[in-house]
Formats: sequence, C-alpha cells, structure tokens
Amino acid sequence: MWLKVIIVILFIANVVALGSALFTLLNDMGDGGKGRTVNLLLIRVSLAALLLVFVAYGFYTGQLGVGGAPWAGHS
Repeated sequence: MWLKVIIVILFIANVVALGSALFTLLNDMGDGGKGRTVNLLLIRVSLAALLLVFVAYGFYTGQLGVGGAPWAGHS
C-alpha cells in the first residue's frame, strides 16, 4: 500500500514541478541569467526517474500489476 502512495505523491510532484517550470519560463522570458527553469526541469526529470524506479520495483516485487485492470482479460 505504501508503494502506491509514494507513486501517487511522486506523480503529483512531477506535475507540480512541470507547471512551475512553465510558470518560470513564461515569467523569465528574456532573462537568460537566472536558470530557474532549467533547475525546475532538472527536478522534474529526477522525479520522473525516481517514479520509474518505484514503478519498476513494484512490478518486480509483484506489488503492482495489471490484474485489476478492466482490459486485462480475466478468463
């Protein structure tokens, strides 16, 4: 259960970091020296990599799976 909570938190943090990067990109147009957008995008990429690691760990350990999905085709 804790794994799913961590995955949801990482996904929300990823979306927030992407939105923050867009906000700073639009506000800092023409300011080449700040680099806030690059730092926020680096955080977003790091969060995405961490999210991928947790999802892969969940599939590897069997805590996550496609068994509950409606399209999984239970027969």
